[in-house]
Parts: sequence; structure tokens; C-alpha cells
Amino acid sequence: MRAWLRRACAVCLLVLVVVLTGYVNESGSDSASALTLLCLLAGSAALGFVWGRSWWIPALLVGVTVAVQHLLAVALHVREPGIHLPPGPWGAASLLILVIPALIAGGGGALLRRSISPHPSSGPRSSASG
Repeated sequence: MRAWLRRACAVCLLVLVVVLTGYVNESGSDSASALTLLCLLAGSAALGFVWGRSWWIPALLVGVTVAVQHLLAVALHVREPGIHLPPGPWGAASLLILVIPALIAGGGGALLRRSISPHPSSGPRSSASG
């Protein structure tokens, strides 16, 4: 697969995970918090696997999704009746703590990729002696 196509697919996956996490977070179901955390963890792990060495970039973006979503709601004066956060921007900013599990999951995905991909040094060696 060409490098530009691989990068485009990785960015599309990032957008998909961010949109899905935001959508699940805004659902009014009783299990929305657990499903949001599941999307955040599974999405960050998948993105960490796909992005490889730059795993922390998508993990960071996915981790701030929920906080940014609520900060925008505060800034735009949108009522969120089903959300139980301290009022104001500091309550929404407290959701930045979700960056930690996203980074852990992203690092885990990158570590999994590294453990199953062949290392260049593990290939067959040619001997110089003849």
C-alpha cells in the first residue's frame, strides 16, 4: 500500500473514532458513560496500532474529545440535562483526565504492533566470510 494512502486511511480512522466517541457520549442512554469509555479505549488502541511510532498523537486527540465537546457546549450555552458535571468550564475541563486512559490504550496498541511486526535485525544475515 502506498504511503499516502496508508496515511489517509489512518486519518480517516482517527476522524471516525473521534466522531463515534462524541456521538456515543451524547446519547441519552444509561450506559453512555461506559460506552464512551469503551470507544475511547478501543479506538485509541486501534489508532495506536495503525499509527505506529506516532501513536500518542491520535491518542491525545481522542482523549480530549469528550472535554472539548463539553467545553463547546458551555461556550455556546447549550444545555446538557443528562450530564452531571460541575457547572462551567472547569467542570468540562475536568474531563481532560480521559487523556490518561487514551494514552495508555494507544501505547498498548503501538506496543502490540511492535511485538507482532518483524524487526529488521531479526532477518537472515549474510555472512561476509566465504
